[in-house]
Amino acid sequence: MSGLNEYQQPVGHALPAWQPCPRPQRRVLEGRFCRLEPLSDAHSADLWAAWNTAQDGRGWTYLSIGPFAEQQQFADFIASAAQSNDPLHFAVVDCQSGKAWGTLSLMRIDPANGVVEVGFVMYSPLLQRTVQATEAHYLLMKYAFDLGYRRYEWKCDSLNGPSRHAAIRLGFRYEGLFRQAVVYKQRTRDTAWFSILDSEWPLIQQAFESWLCVGNMPDGVQKQGLAQIRESLSHHRPADSRNTLQVRALEEGDHAAWAVLWQGYLTFYNSQLSDEISQLTWRRMLDANEPMFALGAFDGQGKMVGFTHMVYHRGTWSAEDHCYLEDLFTAPESRGKGIGRALIEGVYQHAQAKSCQRVYWHTHETNAAGQALYDKLADKPGFIQYRKDLV
Repeated sequence: MSGLNEYQQPVGHALPAWQPCPRPQRRVLEGRFCRLEPLSDAHSADLWAAWNTAQDGRGWTYLSIGPFAEQQQFADFIASAAQSNDPLHFAVVDCQSGKAWGTLSLMRIDPANGVVEVGFVMYSPLLQRTVQATEAHYLLMKYAFDLGYRRYEWKCDSLNGPSRHAAIRLGFRYEGLFRQAVVYKQRTRDTAWFSILDSEWPLIQQAFESWLCVGNMPDGVQKQGLAQIRESLSHHRPADSRNTLQVRALEEGDHAAWAVLWQGYLTFYNSQLSDEISQLTWRRMLDANEPMFALGAFDGQGKMVGFTHMVYHRGTWSAEDHCYLEDLFTAPESRGKGIGRALIEGVYQHAQAKSCQRVYWHTHETNAAGQALYDKLADKPGFIQYRKDLV
């Protein structure tokens, strides 16, 4: 895990046995409802027919290519895409009809670092919002993780709401917004980044397989949603398969572990603070005369895997204090294990012990993954924050 080097600088954990991953190959990936076939000219007619079921061109809005006015123009694109090694395109073929309904690809393939992205997701109206659409994603990400890739990415136009919601539903975690990252179709694009890590994959894979099984999908219609299954699995794993999590107030001896996570938190938000401010923050949180407090989450081995900072203050609408949850961070390798929820619930208990009237916090509007958790733990009042920096 993360630690400090000989200069007391935070560094990532060592991977002494790491070897580059094999490159993905053109191979058929079999599923229950669909299969992925290496894209070829033979899929062109099916795909053209599938796309011609669309009433208009809105399905191409957030893609860098299309819409195509003529079949030959579309066929030329398919022929070119079929020859590409990166992106490596696959056709999504419905098992019952044997017809290709859409395509998706592995792209920006980086075997040296074990990173790959799913992209060029071209789902025709016949494929959109179907069990085949979801199974296709499962088959492709399973292939990547079986090859040993440690990071599986999803990127999209930040304004593409359906794509962002699909990423969260499939189990991806939102990582941030890259402003003015791309120019396409003569317009600018802010890119939203999502990912799944190899440490998160076993739970996500189990949820996919439970969702796709005959018991949950007897006739191609789900009984229980994918996100619901994943949530249930994450909170009902056997006790011997998960670490015991402890949330407690931070102490002086926790400083080194907190400093590592604190730097990771600042890096996540692309921010920098002087050592003096970081040290001042730490001292204030441990000072009994200050209204600032810090809680840490510790795994079964006693390693700090997350923290939260809170500030108590007066309010004009009540006699009791309010608690502002200012910072919340979970170590990247420990996400998806209920740590964020445990920390927030720890804040609730801390605030109740102080007879606090309210706990509140802010998050960015693009933090879809965070909001998925926060919506279960608190109310969303609808207020908009305004800010003016004075220094």
